[in-house]
Amino acid sequence: MLRDAAGMADVSVDFAVFGATPMAGLVAGLLAAEHGRRVCLVGEPWSPYRLVRRVDLAAVAATRPDTWALLVLLTAETTRLLNAIGKGLVERVDPLLVAETGPAIDAVSHLRHVVAAYGYAVERIGDRALTENGTVLRLRDVAMLAESTRPAIEAWLDRLGVRRMDPAAIRASLRRDGGARLTAADATFDAGRIVLADDAAVLRHAAPDADDPVLRARCTTAVLTEPARALKAPLINFLDRQTVLVQRHKGAGILALADGRPDHALPRIGASLAELGPLKRAAQASFGTLVTADGAPLVGNAKGSRAIVIAGFGDAGAFFAPALARQLAGAGSPAEQAWFAARGPARGRARLRAADYVHPDALAVPA
Repeated sequence: MLRDAAGMADVSVDFAVFGATPMAGLVAGLLAAEHGRRVCLVGEPWSPYRLVRRVDLAAVAATRPDTWALLVLLTAETTRLLNAIGKGLVERVDPLLVAETGPAIDAVSHLRHVVAAYGYAVERIGDRALTENGTVLRLRDVAMLAESTRPAIEAWLDRLGVRRMDPAAIRASLRRDGGARLTAADATFDAGRIVLADDAAVLRHAAPDADDPVLRARCTTAVLTEPARALKAPLINFLDRQTVLVQRHKGAGILALADGRPDHALPRIGASLAELGPLKRAAQASFGTLVTADGAPLVGNAKGSRAIVIAGFGDAGAFFAPALARQLAGAGSPAEQAWFAARGPARGRARLRAADYVHPDALAVPA
């Protein structure tokens, strides 16, 4: 029997969701609000001074039609949810995808036809400043989460009664059965299931080893510039450079996210920003991230335990939150269940049937 620190009533939850991303917060809230589960969220609280680690965009460099079919439906559902949570949490942008080598060019060529079939307006544009001989695609009217989304989700969780816990203030003892004991200053929690819902949480509690057949640990470098001239689009994804540039407002600073440690990432960031002239760096950070070896997202038990790992969703993770919550609650539609089943960690080589585009350098040993 577990009791709180004051010896009062037993304290327990069905799910402890670990993560500090909008996806983690939405999954936790939906498990409570839509599926009646007792939930706590273990993640660093939002801070306006923390450098952004990911941009949440309802588009991915994916070529699988079933992924886009699901994403189209979930984007509409997630947008309705966010509109109910707060005002102005979803922006509409026209991102660019830039491919410069054969595999990436083939991927975006296929992607162009897939997304058009699912109702996206997409066009190929010519811009030699972005790439001499590659391909540039513009997607029209894509949903992107606003900067104010994280604090709005935290306020929503408070209204729902979902307890939020700072991982720095608790001791977490994960069990092999998929549960955990969480000890804080004022209470001890028994969690029936653990969900590791962002890269930092997976790396902290279930870091993949060199023999992991699916997950690869990487490093990402983020740079924020001082105010700069306008980019050619609010978001530009250079697939071969593994670099994403984001400028939410004209004249604002530019956020650059690039795979690799600074000595490898900064030259690619510099090359991607070169046309804007000299820029001053306002902030920089490096942090651990994850990719999957086959490019397909992963939802399932971590190697060596029954903790549930969610990884490999890229920028679109927040928009998959409704389906993830249903899957965890055992309430997914047949189409959703089939999609997740094809991407389970126990599928082994059968996961290749759901494999998607992944840059070969993403699988290399981190620099």
